[in-house]
Amino acid sequence: MKRKLYWQPEAATAIIYWSFTMMILFISLILSLENTRPYWKSNLVLAVFFFFVWLGLHRSLLIRNDVLLIRYARIWKKRIVSLSEIEKWQIENRLISITDHQKTYTFTLRKKDVVWLETFFQEKIPEKRVQVETHD
Repeated sequence: MKRKLYWQPEAATAIIYWSFTMMILFISLILSLENTRPYWKSNLVLAVFFFFVWLGLHRSLLIRNDVLLIRYARIWKKRIVSLSEIEKWQIENRLISITDHQKTYTFTLRKKDVVWLETFFQEKIPEKRVQVETHD
């Protein structure tokens, strides 16, 4: 089985990243409005915007058999986590936390991806789930 899930970091970090990316777009649009014909500087800034969008969408969680491949926005940074290395996992709304012997990874996923990942973990490693306590 192979499945690719796209994730975002915690809310504050994601808001800062995407706000910065949108600022680059607006700077490009401002530069393009300064001239009546195509302008190489605005096109260059627009290319930088598309690069940052690509980096932001590069974050993914690739699941193959019993291995999780975590890809970050930094192209050179990848982490491979085996399901047997996972000490505990927890789901709270759209936030997934996975802990192995080295680190805790936190991802924000789409609702349908959270449901799929919860089902996947329930089948593979149900004994390592941490239940979230809700205070009513």
